[in-house]
Amino acid sequence: MRMYARAALGAAIATAALTGALLASTAAVPEDRAPAAFVTAPGRAPVSKACIASLEADIGAGTTALMTLSTSGPTVTFKDGPGHPIPSLGTLDRKHPKLPASAGIHAEILKPYGTAPQLRTKVEGGPHAQYQVQDFPKLPKGCKVTGTK
Repeated sequence: MRMYARAALGAAIATAALTGALLASTAAVPEDRAPAAFVTAPGRAPVSKACIASLEADIGAGTTALMTLSTSGPTVTFKDGPGHPIPSLGTLDRKHPKLPASAGIHAEILKPYGTAPQLRTKVEGGPHAQYQVQDFPKLPKGCKVTGTK
């Protein structure tokens, strides 16, 4: 298969997958159906799905940051343009709030133990470029982040 045909095929597959994901996320859920009881992250206690808030933010150079706030604190995972995880960047959380200098981009959770954490990033523009700061989403009413200062 020629190179341009592969690129077109890859783009078509990615578009179909994205469309399916968007349609699935907007599907109506009966109100009388209770949400799944627990989500368990590796090394963490179960957290009620009702007390999790997520936000995906463009941080530049075709990279997005999925910022999640739960009762156990903030976490950030990074994705490329088509939405695939970027394993080389890893995950930010309270134990690891900042990417190492070798990551090639700057990303840091500000106030990881606070009640209103923020993500500070700089992906493009060199050493004199300004940082972007994005607020994490707020938890639903009645939920509290534990271990805050």
